[in-house]
Amino acid sequence: MAFLELINQHYQELSPQEKTIIAYLQNPDVVLTKLTSQGLADACFVSRSSVFRLLKKLDLDSFTELRILAQQAQKQAEEVRAKSTFAAVTQAYHTYIDQIFEKLDLGRIVDLLATTDVLYLYGTGNEQKLEVENFRQLFSSVGKRVIVFFDKGEYDYVKEGFGPNDLMILLSYKGEFEEGIAILKDSALRGIQRLVLTQTSRNTMAQLSDYQLYVPTESIQTPTRRTYEVSTTFYFIIDRLFVDYVERGGH
Repeated sequence: MAFLELINQHYQELSPQEKTIIAYLQNPDVVLTKLTSQGLADACFVSRSSVFRLLKKLDLDSFTELRILAQQAQKQAEEVRAKSTFAAVTQAYHTYIDQIFEKLDLGRIVDLLATTDVLYLYGTGNEQKLEVENFRQLFSSVGKRVIVFFDKGEYDYVKEGFGPNDLMILLSYKGEFEEGIAILKDSALRGIQRLVLTQTSRNTMAQLSDYQLYVPTESIQTPTRRTYEVSTTFYFIIDRLFVDYVERGGH
């Protein structure tokens, strides 16, 4: 099982200390080759027993197995960054698609969508707002009530209508958008459930949400030195959630 898949399946069960360990293992600058369980504990300022509790929650037999999975994820990311070509990105997407459509268990999120009265959607950037619109069109087409808000001002208006069975979904690549963080902090007092879709667990918005889905994207360095973010996996995830929702009987 891939490292990303493990995180998505078990992240909700993890303690703050265990989430710190996961974040450390996802750091591309960390040398994992000779990392020991004690070394990991020391680096994360947690006890060694916290490391072994994490292994148990991830259903792993040994620390070595955890380290190998983290190394494989790190190596894959390094290879894509080193090549920085569309062909390399496409190859990486084969792996991501496999995880999303064949291995990733989205049942918990689909159940949440099915029991939700109103979906509130928000994206932190221009591309995320396009993905939010795609999300809205899909779920509105089967009768789900969906409300999109574009900024904090609109959020302040719609939040008065939040109900106990409503769900707010926020899309953000980096998860450090100031306005998104402010919305999550305020909504914590409103009794609405919050789901955040981001690239990685190492971000503030993910930590502030009730539910998280980690959706990898890839970057390409163009000849003009501009970085282009290939975010197709966000659309894959939205499509997968919609299909599973309809198959579950959502309408």
